Amino acid sequence: MAQFTLINGDIIEFSNNTVKPLNCTGSQHYDRHGQLFFIPDAVVPFINAGKLANDLFNLSQLAFAKYDDTKTELPVLIKYQGSLQAIDGLTIKREFKTISFSSANIDKSQAAKVFKMLLSDPAIEQIKLDEVKQLF
Repeated sequence: MAQFTLINGDIIEFSNNTVKPLNCTGSQHYDRHGQLFFIPDAVVPFINAGKLANDLFNLSQLAFAKYDDTKTELPVLIKYQGSLQAIDGLTIKREFKTISFSSANIDKSQAAKVFKMLLSDPAIEQIKLDEVKQLF
């Protein structure tokens, strides 16, 4: 099984549509396209408020993009108003100032701390997965 560190620092194992939470509780479900999601209980209020996108917890997509823990960073897109504060463990790759949007990487070893800092920043409107798309 491959290990995945989620944006909030929770760690799960995932393989062959089987999820094993290692340090968290949550629920899993499939969407209408057969994609498997694992939603940790701790993030539900932030998803419901629109601050976190569901795609951060799409295990099918995380596995397809090879965002397991063989990679030390999780790529995200951050929508914000004003400016982003500097956070240890968050590396801004590209800032789109005219649309208040940035692509960034979260150091998985600091994910829990970065997650808390991002969610406590009133400038942050939404955080999404920076997905790898494959064209056929």
